[in-house]
Amino acid sequence: MVSGISVSPGVALAQAFVLSSEPVSFDSSPVAFEFIEREIDKFKNAVVESVKQLTLIEAHVRKKMGDDKAAIFEGHLMLVEDEELSEAVIEKIREQHFPAPAAVEEVINEHASAMEELEDEYLRARGVDMRDLGQRLVSNCLGIVPQSLDTFDREIILVAEELTPSQTAVLDSSKVKGIITERGSRTSHTAIMAGSMEIPAIVGAEGATTAIQNGDMVVLDAEQNRIIVNPTPSQLELVEYWREQYIQERTLLEELRDLPAQTSDGVMIKLVANIGSPADSGPALSKGAEGVGLYRVEFLFMETSEAPDEEMQYQAFKSVVDDMKGMPVVIRTLDVGGDKGLPYLALPKEENPFLGCRGIRLCFERPSLLLSQLRALLRAGVHGDIRILIPMISSLDEVRRFKKFLAEAQSSLENEGIAHAKELPLGVMIETPAAVFLAPHLIRETDFFSIGTNDLTQYTLAVDRQNERIADLFEQLSPAVLLGIKYTVDAAREAGKPVCVCGQMAGDVNSALLLVGLGVEELSMSPVHIPRVKNAIRKHSRVRLREIAKEVLGLATATEVKMKLEKCLG
Repeated sequence: MVSGISVSPGVALAQAFVLSSEPVSFDSSPVAFEFIEREIDKFKNAVVESVKQLTLIEAHVRKKMGDDKAAIFEGHLMLVEDEELSEAVIEKIREQHFPAPAAVEEVINEHASAMEELEDEYLRARGVDMRDLGQRLVSNCLGIVPQSLDTFDREIILVAEELTPSQTAVLDSSKVKGIITERGSRTSHTAIMAGSMEIPAIVGAEGATTAIQNGDMVVLDAEQNRIIVNPTPSQLELVEYWREQYIQERTLLEELRDLPAQTSDGVMIKLVANIGSPADSGPALSKGAEGVGLYRVEFLFMETSEAPDEEMQYQAFKSVVDDMKGMPVVIRTLDVGGDKGLPYLALPKEENPFLGCRGIRLCFERPSLLLSQLRALLRAGVHGDIRILIPMISSLDEVRRFKKFLAEAQSSLENEGIAHAKELPLGVMIETPAAVFLAPHLIRETDFFSIGTNDLTQYTLAVDRQNERIADLFEQLSPAVLLGIKYTVDAAREAGKPVCVCGQMAGDVNSALLLVGLGVEELSMSPVHIPRVKNAIRKHSRVRLREIAKEVLGLATATEVKMKLEKCLG
């Protein structure tokens, strides 16, 4: 049995179609001086052809899936027409005598690799979008027509090493009954579009393209993360049962969309969404999000080959605020540095990037970068409920220094006569042990806390969660992490101020219920998790969850915590 990560729910049964993944080959030998202009023209023509293709895809997606999914390809169009990217490719052709396809591949690899090295799963997944664009440009440089995935003559389950967003966009859901890929993540645009088209999908299924052959009968159960190749008669009988179970649950969750996440004893829990771009607002609202608990601006800074100016940031923030129609939008200032590089910032390599110049430390080092963000946030604040979140705080002095920059941004807008919010709520990301210990002091000078459980776990346990050798030590249910969360929540409650959890824990049903028991009343997660978390919250009382949390805090290991939650919550 093959397994991976379920990213789009459902159960499917069909024959496998295994997609060939042979890379496009070309001669990368340096070109002679007299052919330089020919190669530049070849690249420029490839850009023109790519724009035509992407425009057609964008229109197709807008008609089939809506404006929010079409925005993915609006982003592709912005990238392919980006002057800085074109200049970088042409420079490699002119100065280093690269043939056009090799120059494209080199420049795209530089940008995509920077994204793929990021710690944040959502931002890391955007590297696939960049490579998708690169493949299109290379193919058009060579005059190669890409393989069509919209003309299957029978029902299939598509099996591939990886699907790009543009490949997924043209799939016919009446023929493609399921998707299995060896690579991918929950936050990839491919996964998002598969969910929108209601195609069951499992990604990260290592070895799938070798374990599954063309024509094999495949059962894809994305509810229980099961892939069965050439099922037995008895297994086939179960497929219909699994399908019925899925349909019943989906119907229930859809009925809950507009109902509150209220415990059985009447305590309201706010469920909000983590997003990375304005295009994510639609999916968040469709899942019942009550606002945005974490808008990660990093992707906005990675879409172009130079830092987005104030106006571009303002328009992006305003777009999300407009979509949310008065609901809160928490926007975190730029959180890059160290392991999260941006090519145009030319950041020096650090021996220990996780403890280096990242988050607010980098922004303090680049004042103009921070001020443009703050001015854009203040301007967008006149259109709705924007709240500012500061990442990577480890001292009260940093909060006070941030406030000085905010005051400077306000003063400059005032002097220029530009409309802006006079005051915006200010919050701190609790993701370092120092921030936990200082929580009583930090909350007195800020308006809210947001606990980033991913980094908090990493720093509390001294475990690099990207290091496969010690991946088993990364335990968000470690008693040490839970005690830090409890201490932070208690400090906020004593000050009468809200606290939200925006890490992976918030989207896991049992962990979310534990957080409610610990006193958390706002959870921010990937939109896809909102319906199931809401359903679970409505089944339990706050009183009982508090009892469970109290018992959990007395346990000594993550294993004991998991066993306790499984026993009490199922």
